[in-house]
Amino acid sequence: MLVLFSFTLFLSAFLLFWVQLMVGKMILPFLGGSPAVWNTCLFFFQATLLLGYGYSHLTSTWFSARRQAILHSILLLLPIAFLPITISGNPPQESNPILWILILLSLSVGLPFFLVSTSAPLIQKWFANTGHPASEDPYFLYVASNLGSLLGVLSYPILIEPNFSLTDQSWLWAIGYGLLILLTVGCVISFWRNGKEALNNEATVSPIQSLESSPSIQQQAQWIILSFLPSSLLLGVTTYITTDLAAIPLLWAIPLAIYLLTFIFTFARKPLLPHNRLVAILPLLLAPLIILSLLMVIQPVWLLLPLHLLGFFVTACVFHGELAKTRPPANHLTLFYFCLSLGGVLGGLFNAIAAPLVFPSVLEYPLILGLSLLLLRTYTESTKEEKETDKNKTLGLSKTLPISMGLLLGSLIVGFQIKTFSNNIIGLLFALVLLIGIRYAFAIHPIRFVAGLALIVLLSQFSIPSMGGILDTERSFFGVNRVLNDQERGYHILLHGTTVHGKQSLDPQRRREPLTYFYPTGPIGQFFASLKSNEGGVTTTKPPSKIAVMGLGIGTLAAYAERGQQWTFYEIDPLVEKLALDSRYFTFLQDATAPFSIVLGDGRLRLADASDHSYDVIVMDAFSSDSIPIHLVTREAIQLYFNKLTEHGLLVINISNRYINLEPVLGTLAENLGLSTLRQLEREISPAEKAIGKSASHWVLFARNQQDFGSLSQDARWQPISNNLQAPLWTDDFSNIFSVLRAFRH
Repeated sequence: MLVLFSFTLFLSAFLLFWVQLMVGKMILPFLGGSPAVWNTCLFFFQATLLLGYGYSHLTSTWFSARRQAILHSILLLLPIAFLPITISGNPPQESNPILWILILLSLSVGLPFFLVSTSAPLIQKWFANTGHPASEDPYFLYVASNLGSLLGVLSYPILIEPNFSLTDQSWLWAIGYGLLILLTVGCVISFWRNGKEALNNEATVSPIQSLESSPSIQQQAQWIILSFLPSSLLLGVTTYITTDLAAIPLLWAIPLAIYLLTFIFTFARKPLLPHNRLVAILPLLLAPLIILSLLMVIQPVWLLLPLHLLGFFVTACVFHGELAKTRPPANHLTLFYFCLSLGGVLGGLFNAIAAPLVFPSVLEYPLILGLSLLLLRTYTESTKEEKETDKNKTLGLSKTLPISMGLLLGSLIVGFQIKTFSNNIIGLLFALVLLIGIRYAFAIHPIRFVAGLALIVLLSQFSIPSMGGILDTERSFFGVNRVLNDQERGYHILLHGTTVHGKQSLDPQRRREPLTYFYPTGPIGQFFASLKSNEGGVTTTKPPSKIAVMGLGIGTLAAYAERGQQWTFYEIDPLVEKLALDSRYFTFLQDATAPFSIVLGDGRLRLADASDHSYDVIVMDAFSSDSIPIHLVTREAIQLYFNKLTEHGLLVINISNRYINLEPVLGTLAENLGLSTLRQLEREISPAEKAIGKSASHWVLFARNQQDFGSLSQDARWQPISNNLQAPLWTDDFSNIFSVLRAFRH
């Protein structure tokens, strides 16, 4: 019986997290691979999980366990009509796509996910009524559930994604769901044969905690907050590392796996980690992480990436450990899980929905780290025995916490600027509401409350003088864009996270000079120079007149525009368009010598609306160190581009990237489609070139015939992609980002 219940919980959790990653990958192509897609998806899944736990709690309250089992067995059959899971639709082109994502998920995966999510509390509740010797404390089954969740997360990027297309994955998931139905029915039969007909008010009290009445409102508030903080940090650290450290879309699997692992460690029958020691060392991790995240320090990656993940792991272990220590007896099991789920949803709501609206920059991550620091050792009321046992173990906290708080507040005071106070007043008020809620739930000491007020004010007004003057900060679904004024070198710079997306000289003599990846002596400059030299040649019927650019940036490529041409820029982020057109910051578009238009929306989806054979050149500039939009480099995408190109048209792709090498992928695509290629990796940049704004870059050209490259085919700097490079064929149904990762060299 125990094996049956454990394996059913294991399988349900495995399916629950497998489908999250699978559906997240299905949606990514619609929205340019933005890290915010995952945050929105995770919020949806957390909200649906809350509904599932609410259903479990209410049916446990209204029905006897046997009637509940019958009802649930019937409802499990309903999602079969929605399988296999597929995703289709057209996202909004000029508005925030969060609502669209939530509706799409509700229609495509909502019902199957909802019913799978009910398994954890229901099956544990049924097991508690079986009369099994271990049924008095069924929480240990939560370990089996979280083990399934962990394996579901880890197996997806390692085993499932590299070996199965999305279509195959969807069918396999449907088969797994069928198996879950059979196992759940088996649990129901086992419960009927061996169970005691127990109503909800007849559950046996756990020896872990004897409660004669329902948990108080304050206790429930504590459960909610203790689950809220790790949930918010899960999304916060995921956004931080995917945007600023290592821009890999599926890197979200690592923080999620850590999150689940902490549940396994803390809800085991015997704690697997020394809880009090983790509490003592946590301040030593949180204080520096707050400063590093505010300063946006990202190098060296090999050190800082593990440091952020370690801080998240210890924090989640501490708060999940407190949840495990304060869990109620089995008759309140479904209420406990409902509170945990509610806290998780609030964490997702805060990061995915509220934070982008109330914070002009990514302050939610250091803010939650700071609130976690304030909460340490304010949430436990030890018994007399525990106080004596823990006396020596908690001495470390009494030393590390004040020291860490003092250093943190001192560092924040150095970076405080009162002139920015009004820019973040809404976010400041929002953070104060969080602090007041924590104050109510845990009755923290007045001194800590005052320290929390100071921390929130200082965090919200922290500035980054080391990166130059910030002229403007704009935040959207797609991330945070900052315009910086580098007074020392004389540049205006557009940053997305920590990645430079454009730079313009303030020297009037160099105002129209393309910089960074687009420098005239670099590969893209050579390409546009070759278009001039090929004019009137035998390889083209006419000079290139219509040019499309996927990715606007600050409009740098408009510097290459010529009279008689028509340029079209495709840009997914409306705020990028706003900044590029603001002549206070950048003037490449204003100075363009050819007319241009800007089309908002995903480049591939909007390009599909253009007339066939309408462009002579398509330039794709969407792979510069950010989370790459995989759907732009699949077989179907390349076919679309060439449908939009004229007979001798050229496709130009910027694949400059710190962590991902797309050249083997493009080589495989060219071979499959019978296209010719040229590539140039300009790795070595002299100090003199760096001083004038040039950056190393990596470019690939596609053409139907080698002759269409014109003079570049005779240029020794340009070579075809080597046939020795091996990569799987990427299609809309299959891609594997991990096969093309570079080693972290920074």
